[in-house]
Amino acid sequence: MNDSGFVRAVLVLPVGDMKQARAWYESVLGFETAYLHDDPVEDPDGNYAILRRDGAEVHLILDEPPRNHPWTTAGTGYLFLIVRGVDAVYQQVQAKRVTVTRPIRQESWGARAFQLTDPSGNLVLVAEDTEP
Repeated sequence: MNDSGFVRAVLVLPVGDMKQARAWYESVLGFETAYLHDDPVEDPDGNYAILRRDGAEVHLILDEPPRNHPWTTAGTGYLFLIVRGVDAVYQQVQAKRVTVTRPIRQESWGARAFQLTDPSGNLVLVAEDTEP
């Protein structure tokens, strides 16, 4: 009997400024910080954070030279958020005067979606929950 299986996947986005990134995800997309790993001396603003909203979870890791690793280069991430009511989310983002890098449109797979870039340069695609 095979007892192996995937339990879940965790997306970790590299960021250049943890405080700025957390504030952006909280104010623009409504996430809340559920966990912040910080060191009062080395990383008072934190070097790892877990943010949650509804059923979505985003992990942020600080790109912190000279301790950086190739996989933590800020601006190399891509977050795909699936939401209910994408038009309402789009209106909320526009009301906050956040730059949208691709306006809302019908995608080839049938969903309506729009794209943002977070302060670290990571791409964030926000798409309507729909069957593939």
